[in-house]
Amino acid sequence: MDRGVEELVRVPAPSPEAFRRNYLRPRRPVVLTGLTEGWRSPGDWTPTRLAEDYGTARVIAAVLAGGTLFDEPERGVVFRHVTLGEFVQALSRPDAATHYVMAPTWDFPATFEHAYRLPAYCRGAAHLRAKVWLGKRGTVTPLHRDVPHNLHVHLCGRKRWLLIPPNESRRVYSRGILSGMPNFAEVDPERPDLARHPRFRDVPVFGATLGPGETLFIPHGWWHHARSLDDVVSMNFWYGGRIVELVSLASTAFKRWRGIRRNEWA
Repeated sequence: MDRGVEELVRVPAPSPEAFRRNYLRPRRPVVLTGLTEGWRSPGDWTPTRLAEDYGTARVIAAVLAGGTLFDEPERGVVFRHVTLGEFVQALSRPDAATHYVMAPTWDFPATFEHAYRLPAYCRGAAHLRAKVWLGKRGTVTPLHRDVPHNLHVHLCGRKRWLLIPPNESRRVYSRGILSGMPNFAEVDPERPDLARHPRFRDVPVFGATLGPGETLFIPHGWWHHARSLDDVVSMNFWYGGRIVELVSLASTAFKRWRGIRRNEWA
């Protein structure tokens, strides 16, 4: 990406009160360190070790094309179930990944709950959903936004993030509510085509490359794009209050009614 990117600030994880005051309420993204204390040890979060412990688990995975999310015109993102062991075994192949694991924690055995701790910032939230992510080097999630706040905890490998503020939504060319990917944008922030998307010129872009033990806070509505620089493992926690819960339920119902992303939380 040729355009300038403003690097996000890194701070030690603050108290819940300070986090709410400095980042949650102003909806300011930030990279937090120290949030994984008390979790499974770093060496136990590698894909190989997870396959040893949970290899028989059938987990939900998104289908990829050329290393990026496959976009079927009518159904949007396509999901399939794969066994974790088979997915990790495929990471050693030289070709691009065909799947990206984005599995709800309930896809794993009950013992998995001892591997991590729920971050204090989202405890007691009316809306709370958690996923485990495993991706091959080169896997890309295109620019999109979510209804809830997002704490994305990196556990193995590095991932490069690009973020764009919510007030720039018109300039990233949202795909639209009737598309197969209604919360995604047309713009590729790594290689923007300004002939097709001239409004994207001079849009502010924030970025950060995260490694093990670092957490990215993505506030509600912020557009974000991610590229795996290594084989990666991470967890995320989407959360919010009652309004977020109602909007998320409505969004899920709308997607299912339209026949898109049916199996995302299966």
